[in-house]
Amino acid sequence: MTTPPSTDPGRGPNPDRDTNPAPETNPDTAPGPDTTAPYTLGLRLAAACGLLFLLACLVFTGMITLGDAIEGDGSGGVLIAAGFWSLALGAVAGVAALVVPRRALVAAQYCLGAAGPLLALMD
Repeated sequence: MTTPPSTDPGRGPNPDRDTNPAPETNPDTAPGPDTTAPYTLGLRLAAACGLLFLLACLVFTGMITLGDAIEGDGSGGVLIAAGFWSLALGAVAGVAALVVPRRALVAAQYCLGAAGPLLALMD
């Protein structure tokens, strides 16, 4: 559908103006910055602090493992190995969160870090 040519005597027909009307300039409908997007520096800082948290969880899991080895039969169980694997996966998620800051990666990093000592305690 085309619009009729301009009837202004001072201006001739303008095919660009007459067939392509100007876009709306309403400030309410104009696209603006996304205010709900997460701040990437904050996510990267949370991921970096999460790596320190993983280090503390690694030390705590090692203490639990050594305590279990001294008090128990001297060998680690399946849950201790799962705790260390959880910490390793948390470190992978933390490095990935540093590279590509996503909220889900940072949450996974902290959850996997907390799961390490908890799994070792259950053994």
